Amino acid sequence: MGLKFTRAIAFFIFFLRAAVLPAQTIHTVSLDNAISRALGVGEEITLAAGGVRSAKGSEEVAFSGYLPQIGASLNYTRTLLSQYSSLQSIPDTGSAATLAGLFKNLPFGRANAWTLGLSASENIFTGGRLTALHEAAEAREKSADIDLTAAQAQLVLNVTQSYYDAILADTVVKIAHDALDEAEKIYDLTNQAYQVGEKAEFDALSAKVARDNQIPIVLQTEDNRAQAYYRLKQLLNYSLDDSLDLTTPIVDSQARFAMMSDTTSDIRSSVVQAKLNLDASNDQVKAAEAAHWPQISISSAYSPVAYPTNVFPNSSDWYNNWTAALNISVPIFTGGNIEGNVNLAEGGVEQAAARLEQAREAASMDARVSMNALHSAEANLRATASTAAEAKRAYDIASVRFQQGISTEVELDNARIQEEQARQNWASAVRNYQVARAKLALLKDLPVNPAQAPVAQSTAQSGVTQQAAASAPSTFTASPSGAASSSSTGMPSSQ
Repeated sequence: MGLKFTRAIAFFIFFLRAAVLPAQTIHTVSLDNAISRALGVGEEITLAAGGVRSAKGSEEVAFSGYLPQIGASLNYTRTLLSQYSSLQSIPDTGSAATLAGLFKNLPFGRANAWTLGLSASENIFTGGRLTALHEAAEAREKSADIDLTAAQAQLVLNVTQSYYDAILADTVVKIAHDALDEAEKIYDLTNQAYQVGEKAEFDALSAKVARDNQIPIVLQTEDNRAQAYYRLKQLLNYSLDDSLDLTTPIVDSQARFAMMSDTTSDIRSSVVQAKLNLDASNDQVKAAEAAHWPQISISSAYSPVAYPTNVFPNSSDWYNNWTAALNISVPIFTGGNIEGNVNLAEGGVEQAAARLEQAREAASMDARVSMNALHSAEANLRATASTAAEAKRAYDIASVRFQQGISTEVELDNARIQEEQARQNWASAVRNYQVARAKLALLKDLPVNPAQAPVAQSTAQSGVTQQAAASAPSTFTASPSGAASSSSTGMPSSQ
C-alpha cells in the first residue's frame, strides 16, 4: 500500500508537469558555459555597449569643434516667370544697345542660374568652452566603459547565483522526496504493527499524518525548483519550455573566482564613476563660464555663379565670388542667461560631489559587510557539515530503535525532520559560500547603490532561499552523508 501510494504521488507530479510543459529541448550547461552565454546574449550587455557607443559619439562631436568645418553645395534654379524677363528682350542695337549690354550678364530675369558653394570656418578663441566640453565628453566616455565592465560583472554574479540556486533547488527536491520515502516507510511499519495489535491506532494515525504532511512540501519544492530554473533560463535567453542539465556540482570551486579582488573603496567601479561624473560637472562649469568671453572665428566662402542660355553652363559662363570673414561675438547683456547656466552647472557639481561621498561610504560598507559575510559563510559551512553528518547518524539510530520497539513514531519522526533540515542547511550553506566567493572575486567591478545597504545572508528552511552574500576564495572538503553534491541528485531534473 505504502509503495503504491508513493508511486502514485510521483506519477501525479510527473503527469502534472507533462500536461503543463510542451516538448522540451535539453541544454547541457556548466557554470562556465552559462556565464559565457549570458555575456554573449544578455540584454544588459547590449544596453551598456550601446551606452559606450553613444558616449564615444558625444566625444567625437565635442572634438570636432577643434577642427575646421568645411562644406560644399550645388544649386540650380530655373526661372519660369520673372518681373525682369523684359530686360533680357531689349534689342542690342540702336539707342538701347547700352542698356542691353548692361543687363546681359546680370542675373535679373535669366532663365537658368547655377551656384556652386564651398565654405570653411574655424574657431579661433572660445574662452575655453571647446576644451571644457571635450574633457567632459571624455569623462563620460570613460564612465560608459566602466558601466559596461560593471554590467558584465553584475551579470556574471547574477548567473552564478541563479545557477547555484537551481542546483540548490534540485538538492532540496531530492531531500523532500527522500523525506517522503522515509515517512512512507515509517507509516508502513506502524500500520502493519497496528494491524496485528502491536501499535495503537493513535500511532498509525500519527504516522499517516506525518507522511501526508510531507506531500505539500514535495509539491512546494518542485514549484520552487521550477521558478529557480525559470530565472536561470531568462538570464541565458533560453525558452522557458526548454530543459537545462546543470553539470557543475555545487561543491566545485570555480577557478574564475579563486582570487579575491581589491576591496579598496577608491578603486570600486561606482566610486571611479562618481569621480568622473564630478570631473565632467566641473568641466560643464568651465563651459558655462566661457560664455563671458568673446567668441572669435574665421570663415571663408567661395561661390561661383553661372547664368547660361542653355540649361548646362560652359566653363566661360562662370563668375567668381569669394569672401573671407572675421567673426567676433561679445556678450554685452544676456538678461542673466550666462549666470543662470553657471549656477545650473555649479549645482550639478555640488550634487556630483555628494554622490561621490555616498558612493565611497556605500563601497566601504559593502566591502566590510562582504568580508564579514565571507567569514560567516565559512563558519556556517563547517558547522552545518558536521551537523548534517550527526543528524544522519542520529536518524539511523532512531530507525534501529524504532524497529526494535524501544522508541515511538514521534521520536523517529523528529529525528527525520532534524536530518532533513540539517541536509537543507548544509546545501544552503554551500550555495551561500559559492555565491560569496563569486561576489568577492568580482567586487571591484560590481556596481554599488548608495541608496541600498548590502543584503545579508539567510538560512534556507524548506525550499530555495535567495541570498545576496559576499565572498572570498577558500576551500572546503566537508560533504555530509546523504546530502547531494551536484545537480545529479537522483531525481529527474526536467525544468
